[in-house]
Amino acid sequence: MEADSIDGHGLWLGDTRFLSEYYMLVNGKRTEPVRLDAHPGGVTWHLRTGPFDIQRERYMASGLHERITITNGGSSPAAADLEFMFGADFAAMLEVRGLVRLPARAPAALDVSGRGLLLRDGDGSRRLTEIVIEPKGRKQPVELRAGESSTLQVHVLPRAGIEIAQFDAGAQQIRDIYDGWARESAHFVTDNPVLNELIEQSRDDMRMLCDRYPTGIYPTGGLPWFAVPFGRDALFTSMFALPMNPRIAQGALRFLALHQGKVDNPETEEQPGKILHEVRTGDAVDLGGWPHILFGTVDATALFLVALADTHDWTGDDALLEEMWPVAERALAWCENIGDTDGDGWIDYRGARARNQGWKDSDDSLTHVDGTVPLPPAALCEVQAYWYRGLLGMARKRPELKATAAALRKRFNRDFWMPRERFVAQALDGRRQQVRAITSNPGHCLWMGILPAARARQVAERLMEADLWSGWGIRTLSDRAVNYDPCSYHNGSVWPHDCTLAAAGMRMAGCDSEAELVARTILEAGMSFPDRRPPELWCGTPRLPGEIPDDYRNSCSPQNWAAASTFSLLSTLLGLRADARRGRLRIAPLATPLFKRLEVIGLHFAGERLDFAVEGTDVRLGRVPGGLKVETRR
Repeated sequence: MEADSIDGHGLWLGDTRFLSEYYMLVNGKRTEPVRLDAHPGGVTWHLRTGPFDIQRERYMASGLHERITITNGGSSPAAADLEFMFGADFAAMLEVRGLVRLPARAPAALDVSGRGLLLRDGDGSRRLTEIVIEPKGRKQPVELRAGESSTLQVHVLPRAGIEIAQFDAGAQQIRDIYDGWARESAHFVTDNPVLNELIEQSRDDMRMLCDRYPTGIYPTGGLPWFAVPFGRDALFTSMFALPMNPRIAQGALRFLALHQGKVDNPETEEQPGKILHEVRTGDAVDLGGWPHILFGTVDATALFLVALADTHDWTGDDALLEEMWPVAERALAWCENIGDTDGDGWIDYRGARARNQGWKDSDDSLTHVDGTVPLPPAALCEVQAYWYRGLLGMARKRPELKATAAALRKRFNRDFWMPRERFVAQALDGRRQQVRAITSNPGHCLWMGILPAARARQVAERLMEADLWSGWGIRTLSDRAVNYDPCSYHNGSVWPHDCTLAAAGMRMAGCDSEAELVARTILEAGMSFPDRRPPELWCGTPRLPGEIPDDYRNSCSPQNWAAASTFSLLSTLLGLRADARRGRLRIAPLATPLFKRLEVIGLHFAGERLDFAVEGTDVRLGRVPGGLKVETRR
C-alpha cells in the first residue's frame, strides 16, 4: 500500500483511511511478485527475493490479517533482515479523491501498546490504528537452512484491543460467510467454464460489497471510491439481482426508507419524500466539507418505486409492500410536485453540489449537439421513464395511477421523440427545448416500457448503429458528437449496467437479436478481464480481435451494479418474467453462442426456490414448488 497511489490504496473503515502505507522489505529490498491466488474472502500472494520464496495469506475481518511464510528455496543456509513499514494518514476518502480540500494534518504519531504498535491520529482525534506482529518486532532477523520455513503474522486493527482470532479459524469464518451466501443465492451453471468463473466472481463480489445494517444488508457502490451507501446504485443492483438473491433488495429498500427525506434543506438537498444519493462519514463530514447524507440526485426517488414494484413482482412479499407503502406515497408526492421545479409536468433538476444529477452525473455529461450547456432545469428522458414505470407499479394499490401513467406516456412521446433521428432526446432544457444529443440514455426508456412498439424497435436499432455500438457495448455518446471522447467518464465510454438496461428493454420490446448481442457482448467483456471481474466502465474504443476492452483509469473494480449486471443479462437471455402475485414465472430463452446448456438451481421466486435447465431454447423443469406455474412457451 502506498498513500500516493491514484487507486486509493489503504485499509479503510467507512470513509477514513486507517492504514495508508504497508510494505515489507527483505534485506532492504522489495519482493518480486510471482503469482496471485484469490478466493472468496481472501487472497494469497506468492513472492520471491534472492533465495527466499514468500507466501502472504490475507483476509479481512474487523481489520487486516496476514500470515507470512518465508522459505529458503536455495541449497544452502541463508539469512535475511525483515522490516515492516507502516503509515496511517487518517485521510477522508473525498479528500483522497480530490473532491474536497481539508486542512493539512499532522503526521500520525507512532506509539507502543501492550500488544504491538499504535499509530495515533496526529490531529488529536481519538482515532488510532493498532498493529500486532507475532512474533513481536517491526524488524526481525531470519536465518533458515535450505528448505526451512519461518512464519509470522501481522494484524492491523482500526482500534485497540480488538480480539484476534487464530489465523486459520478466522480465515475459515470468512470463507463460511461466502459459502453461506452461495447457498442462499441461485446458481447459474453453464457449459462455458469461463462464463461460470464470471458468474461466481460476480456473486462473490456482490457479497463483498454488501454492508450490514439493522435494516438488513445493503449493497455499497464499489471499490475503492464508492464503498458507502448510494441510492441509485443500490436500487439498480437490487433489481438486477432479484432472481439471484432478493435479500439485497429487501435490505436496500428498508435502509432507503429509513433515511427518506423529511425536511427542506438546501445544503444537503433534502426534500420531503426524496430518496438519498449517498451517505458519507469521516473528516469531510465532520469538518463541514460534505453532508453526512446528500440527497443530490434526481432519479433515485422514482427508481425506489420501480424497485419496490419489481421486488413485489419477484417475491410476492405483501408484508414488505405494506411496510413500504407510506414511503412510496411520500415518494409519489415528491415526483409529482417537488421534483418538478418549473411546473411543466416533468421531473427535473437545477443543479447544486453536482451540476448533473442523473446517473451520468459528471459536469459535461449533458450538452446540446454544439457542445453548449443546456439552460436549467433539465428533465432527463430516463427519469421520466422511471416515473412512468413507478406509477404503473404503484397502481397495484392505487389503480387511478394507471391513468396518470398513460397521460405521462402520451406527453413523453410528444415532447421527447425526435422523428428525424427516430430516437429519444436526452433531455428537455429549461426552455423546454430538446437536448438532441445521441446518447445511451434512451436504452433505459426501453426497459421502462414508455415507448410504443414501433418506436421501441427504432430506438433499439439506433442503439446498435456504428456510432453508438463499440463492439464491447453501447457507448454513452455517439462518436459523431463534437464532445465525444471514448475515454471520458460519460461521453463515449461503455458502462455495463447501462448496456444491461438496454438489453433488458430490447427483450421487452421484442428485439431479440439485439438483446442477445448486447447481453452476450457485455458478458464477453467481463469474461475477457483476467480476474473475470467487470469494472465500473471501460473506454468506448472499437473492439479489435484478440484485445480486451480498453481500461478506464480509476474505474472501480469490483463495482456492484457491474457485478449485478451479470445476473440481469442472464435473466434477459433466459427471458425471465415474474408475476409472483399470481404465482406465474415465464422462461423464454434465446439461443446464444455463449453456451448451449444452462442449469439454474435455486432460483428465487414468490418466496420459493425452483430449478430448471435450458438446452438452446428448450426448457426442462426440475423442482417447482406447488402453487407456482411456470410458462415455457415463447
